[in-house]
Amino acid sequence: MDVKKLEKRLYIFISAVVCVFVFLTAGLSTLQIVKGDEYEKLAQENRIRLIPVTAPRGVFKDRYGRELVNNRPSFTVSYMNVNSKPDEQDRVFQTLGQILKIPHFTDVSNEKYVLDEKGEFLLNQIPIVDLNGDGKLDQNDVKIFEEASGKQVIPQKIDFSTGKISLNLKPGAQVLATYRYDTFRNRIRDQGYKKYMPVRLKTDVDFQTISRIEESRLPGVVIEVEPIRNYLYGNIGSHIYGYVGEINREELQSLKDKGYRPGDLIGKMGLEKVLEPYLKGKDGGQQVEVTSTGKPIKVLGQEPPIPGDTVNLTIDARLQQVAENALREELLKLQTDKYKPFPNAKKGAVVVLNVKTGEVLAMVSVPDFDPNMFARGITQKEWQSLVNNPLRPMVNTAIAGTYPPGSVFKMVTATAALENKVTTEKEYIYDPGVYWTIAPKKDWKPGGHGTVNIVKALAQSCNIFFYEMGRRLGIDNIEKYARMYGLGKLTGIELPGEKEGTVASRDYKASVFKRSEDKVWYPAETLDAAIGQGYHSFTPLQIADYVAAIANNGYWMKPHIIKSIVDASGKVVLEKKPEIAGRVDVSSKTFEIIKKGMRGVVSPGGTAYSAFANFPIPLAGKTGTAQWDLTKDPHGWFVAFAPFDDPEIAVAVFIEQAGSGGSTGGPVARAILETYFHLNENIKQEDYLVQP
Repeated sequence: MDVKKLEKRLYIFISAVVCVFVFLTAGLSTLQIVKGDEYEKLAQENRIRLIPVTAPRGVFKDRYGRELVNNRPSFTVSYMNVNSKPDEQDRVFQTLGQILKIPHFTDVSNEKYVLDEKGEFLLNQIPIVDLNGDGKLDQNDVKIFEEASGKQVIPQKIDFSTGKISLNLKPGAQVLATYRYDTFRNRIRDQGYKKYMPVRLKTDVDFQTISRIEESRLPGVVIEVEPIRNYLYGNIGSHIYGYVGEINREELQSLKDKGYRPGDLIGKMGLEKVLEPYLKGKDGGQQVEVTSTGKPIKVLGQEPPIPGDTVNLTIDARLQQVAENALREELLKLQTDKYKPFPNAKKGAVVVLNVKTGEVLAMVSVPDFDPNMFARGITQKEWQSLVNNPLRPMVNTAIAGTYPPGSVFKMVTATAALENKVTTEKEYIYDPGVYWTIAPKKDWKPGGHGTVNIVKALAQSCNIFFYEMGRRLGIDNIEKYARMYGLGKLTGIELPGEKEGTVASRDYKASVFKRSEDKVWYPAETLDAAIGQGYHSFTPLQIADYVAAIANNGYWMKPHIIKSIVDASGKVVLEKKPEIAGRVDVSSKTFEIIKKGMRGVVSPGGTAYSAFANFPIPLAGKTGTAQWDLTKDPHGWFVAFAPFDDPEIAVAVFIEQAGSGGSTGGPVARAILETYFHLNENIKQEDYLVQP
């Protein structure tokens, strides 16, 4: 019996052992076979990370190889998914927000949306969080108002995972949404398959802040040293380079196949935007072993980044600096003049061209901005100060500001008059100070200029003479020659935002007025057009190109600001050649007469003689005072080319509400010409362009 009992117990024991073995075997099979790949992936993800290494952005250099924009190292704070639980992430984000001064939650007020065909729209920012403080997330946490009626609209449905909101309103209705979102989770939500890569939270962080973060030992927080854009001379040339800013959702979506990741910087304006494919470079990467909190402990492999291409500009950095400083000094002088101030002379532009090649040697627009603000992350206060500034410092006035040209247009009328043989150099007209034909119009000079021919009329800017030429020519001939000079047409410069401007014409007037009686062209309007008033409106770049065409006896070159682009290996990937953009098909005798008149402008008796007295290089110029609003001061223009016999450069200076052109734009142009022709080489000056 004892034996049987013993056998039975042994049988039970063996069965139990077998069951345990089978259970363990099944468990191990599940772990290694069924879910082996999944667990292996998780283990690798916990131990191995792929850390992208940002490529230095391409450098901008001037025509002599001087660096204008490069990159400098900076600390970047990023967050990387280490499979933390939501409450652990919250603690990290809360601490990080305090150190970096980033709010954990961000409020959005009255953000505008247009409903789609289903009566729905998507919130720009998610995840949405509790707005009303009742401890739960529901429809009351997004307040929506119909813009037209101002009435609050209760959402039919909110999908909190996507931010899609359905309303009982017609498609196309405009609504304003107020809500609150999680700042940090919003930053990491677009990671997709790159969820284990670091996401930038803040760039250009100082060393003291980095030390505080390191001391806090925050899981998932990564400190990276990355190149940050560095505009060496601050505001100088800001409208040419533009600026870089953080990539937005739309840009990220469209460029996701080109290696961009959330938090990347991308060109937003100017050449930074136009040349983004050249400037970005190719990011490298490191495969690193990390701790459970995401701290790198060993580099397992790496691929170095490839820097972006170097962009060689046509700009002469020294000429650019002189032009900017001269314009600023003139603006300040006008605003603070003791006897006759022009307090609204706060805006201006300068363009300097090589007349033989079309190369832009300098391009200035004031007011401007410091693009370094965007590179390091512009604050809300700084942004508001820019966008709310009525002088619009973000707009490149040189290419996007259109203004009546005033008397600098008179060379167009002179060209048309000589070519149509309605006058000759030998014809003299008496200017009594008032023009009585068609409509009474006064000359700018009380009592008039006396007897003038076309050369003297240009030199002294006689309005009466050009009123008469306008009467003889008619508006169609004036329009024809203005267009031959390329006015009212895009020049095609590489910079974005260029405006066409307008040429006064019958078609233009018919296109802008609605009433039939307003569409009629009147003879008095032809008189205005003949002296550069009325409906003419051009950019400083167009005016500079037009003056270059006169200097070139009719050929005008396509202005360009990029000389060449060279990749990291030294290979030239783009090279710009001079390109003839158009030709004013008139006789050389016509240009000879017009140039003689422009030479007289800077000679004794000319309207800009005082600004160029004793100037050692022979040149030609023209002043312009453009009326645009009888309650405000006129705009001032001055244009020039030099040397007179074999022109090399053309200059156009424009100052808003300067009162006149010769005495305001003239000194700016003189400073530029003195620098171009090295006339002040013996004067000791501070070397502005010392490379850091």
